[in-house]
Amino acid sequence: MIDVHEAHQLILATTPVLGSESVPFLDALGRVLARDIVATEDTPGADISTKDGFALHHASLQRASAQAPVFLKIIGESAAGRPCGAAVAAGEAVRIMAGGMVPEGANAVVGLEFATEDQGYVVCTSAPKRGSSVRLRGALLKKGEVVFRAGSVIGPSEVGVLASLRRAYVPVHRKPLVAIVTTGDELTDFHEPVLPWKTMSSNLYSLAALVMEAGAVPLCIGIVKDELKTLQAHLGEALRADVLITSGGMSKGRYDLVRETFASLGMDMNLSTIFGKPGKPAIFGKIGDRLVFGLPGSPPAAMLSFAQFITPTLRKMMGHSQVSPPPAAHGRQEADGGGLLLLNAMFNRGRAAMPGEDRASLIPAKMPSP
Repeated sequence: MIDVHEAHQLILATTPVLGSESVPFLDALGRVLARDIVATEDTPGADISTKDGFALHHASLQRASAQAPVFLKIIGESAAGRPCGAAVAAGEAVRIMAGGMVPEGANAVVGLEFATEDQGYVVCTSAPKRGSSVRLRGALLKKGEVVFRAGSVIGPSEVGVLASLRRAYVPVHRKPLVAIVTTGDELTDFHEPVLPWKTMSSNLYSLAALVMEAGAVPLCIGIVKDELKTLQAHLGEALRADVLITSGGMSKGRYDLVRETFASLGMDMNLSTIFGKPGKPAIFGKIGDRLVFGLPGSPPAAMLSFAQFITPTLRKMMGHSQVSPPPAAHGRQEADGGGLLLLNAMFNRGRAAMPGEDRASLIPAKMPSP
């Protein structure tokens, strides 16, 4: 029996980081890059004006001042996305807008505060320096420069950068496929009739939702009867997934057969009992290279155990570097907006108090509003 912190460290030490796959860049949102993203071209791809004004060669205005303005002939116009085809020579200028490409022969832009138009000429009263108001080619990114390092998480701003780099597909770590099995003859599902001795298998769907919340892909195997051969068949098939999670059948009763089934499938059990709550009873190990978690049948305990141990595991498999578990029970309760409190109340109302346990303490003092 080990404590929660030791269990967490043991599980993560056993957890691999999955390989990569190429996905459309919008589908990469929230996922982790598996390789560096490198610029394949300069950004911007040409010299660009940073203001409205006139593009010219700075030598043409060396002596320009308010007392001695210089007149330059306007030979064309360059707007954003509409470059001027003419080259600028001495004594010439091109009308230019912010974002417009600086024409050949020009190396500076004089702003409208120092220039006015007069019958096809621009009258300049200031002498800009070489490169003034010009964003040079490659000023933002050089071809071959690393833009994002492997291990970076893709957010909305990163999506915008990927679009600007024309990266329609990006390499990210693969999402784990997580098979979920709930066990127990007392469980029922939506397609089955309502019977007084049956309980809806809520864990199947709560755990699937938690898998999705973590960013992985759930595979709901469904409810499996408390029969050894049936469990062996279904759990053996579920091992095609990257991770297998079972719920229920973890105690020492006559029909609690999950441990025996795992043992028969060759499970290398890394831990079998966690000291303290959440997580007791719970098991973790590997069958081949597949990670296997056996969770309690109690819905609150199963959800809290998932948050404590499986969420960090899935995040590490997807390449995340920050995989610390959340603060214990209250963090999960707050995140669920009262849903966990309600599950806890529904579960505990169906059982008697254990020896030395206050029955009233089984029901939350504050129930969520309907």
